[in-house]
Amino acid sequence: MVKGSFAYSDAYFKIFVKNYEKFGSLQSRIDKKCGKVLKDPYTGTELLADATYGLNLKGCRSIRVDRNVRIIFVVCEECRRFKDSEYCFCEDLPDKAVVFLTVNTHQLAYEVK
Repeated sequence: MVKGSFAYSDAYFKIFVKNYEKFGSLQSRIDKKCGKVLKDPYTGTELLADATYGLNLKGCRSIRVDRNVRIIFVVCEECRRFKDSEYCFCEDLPDKAVVFLTVNTHQLAYEVK
């Protein structure tokens, strides 16, 4: 996972870690994108709507790794403002934290698989 000093702290959901191992050839690119998110999670990322692929992804964001691979994450200071967010796992984390939920192909990432 990402090493270094960033503006935001990081946390990783179990499915992210499992899928990260699956993408061996893309791990360095995934690490770079995670580092970019931890520096500034709002630049170059997309705030997801509440009905993306039938899930309530309100409060979640995505960033593109390559043409078909996405990282889905939440920024604690942002997702806490969405009272109906189903993926805001920030209870014990500071506002300046990012929780990486999953990394996967486009379709599966938006299904949080």
